[in-house]
Amino acid sequence: MAEIEDRTYFLKHIAELLHTGIITEQEGRITSYEENPQYNPLCRNEALRRRLRETADSMELPVIIKDDYEVYFVCIRMGADEYCMAGPMAAVGMNRVERHRFYHAYGIEERWEKGLHYRPVMDVFLTAGMLAERLTGRTYTERCLVEANRLSAISEDEEKNARARFEIKEEDADIYRHSYQEERRLLDMVREGNVEEAVRISKQMDPEIGRLGKREIEHWRNVLVIAATLCARAAIEGGVMPYVAYRVSGFYINKGSECTNATEILTYRNHAVEELARRVREARTKRHTSSYTEQCRDYVQKHYREKIYLEEIAESLGISVSYLSRLFRKETGMRFQDYVTEVRIERAANLLIYSEESLPRIAEYVNFPSQSYFGKVFKEKKHMTPRQYREMYKPLEFYEKKE
Repeated sequence: MAEIEDRTYFLKHIAELLHTGIITEQEGRITSYEENPQYNPLCRNEALRRRLRETADSMELPVIIKDDYEVYFVCIRMGADEYCMAGPMAAVGMNRVERHRFYHAYGIEERWEKGLHYRPVMDVFLTAGMLAERLTGRTYTERCLVEANRLSAISEDEEKNARARFEIKEEDADIYRHSYQEERRLLDMVREGNVEEAVRISKQMDPEIGRLGKREIEHWRNVLVIAATLCARAAIEGGVMPYVAYRVSGFYINKGSECTNATEILTYRNHAVEELARRVREARTKRHTSSYTEQCRDYVQKHYREKIYLEEIAESLGISVSYLSRLFRKETGMRFQDYVTEVRIERAANLLIYSEESLPRIAEYVNFPSQSYFGKVFKEKKHMTPRQYREMYKPLEFYEKKE
């Protein structure tokens, strides 16, 4: 009895911690360990459970299956006609239409549909191994789980042979050493905010980069991903806030994934390097302003969703509002209220790209009095309407595909 209670406690808390449904099935009786099992295919779809049971009966290791929607389910055989199943675990982000198709495939009514938590594939193997060790006492490596479930077409021997064929020849060593030195120079230029030199070096390196993909388009997409990622880290070291650097690199990586030729990809790569270096330059420039100006900026960044009055900030700093207004304009080149508007517009632009919130909700969130005024100011700053901005810059995975 104590062992059953201990197992129940474990499974319930693992389900809650991982935001993943977990059930046990014994002689046809199902026990769910999540709060709302109505949305879970494991509880509602007998065909899915049968597939998991039959596969688990045919192999000793934990079963991991992937359906047509890149969603994973795990099954562990604990004993005679006794199983533990976990899922769904989505390895890709889903928009509303894709999510509806997924649930519909398992016979779940639309009213029970809910968002699926994104789960990196490696976490699926970790979950399977952890459950197996706790429930059966046996330990499995990630590699043996992948191979047993045929989730990779590459065997260990094939991988070794491929590595042997890929070994760098001695006469190529100088080329790679030179590439590394150039890469270090590029990252140094980004850290220093040297925009022009950073872009020049990145272009200069292109002919010397080792092959990063079988197809030409794959090679240049990988070049973009690596450049944007490394330069984002260099920008953070140069003083850019991490969320800003990652947002910039993520934007250009997503744009590159949509490109169909190398020229477009390299254009986005150059833009990523340029913008990250420019952000470092701006961050360094800001550090030369007075503490009063910096405190104003900091206050706006934290309170842009509220009504902001320069008088209140000046009073808290113990200086006159006229002096603070003149100082802020002198050191930033803009009026204080214009800076507040700029921050709100940038936050709104970020929400337009990375959220599915409606335009009225975004306008309200960043504290514009009306959607029409928000649209007017946004167009003045970005030279396009909020809707046009969303359509132009939103990453592909956020778009709802037409049925």
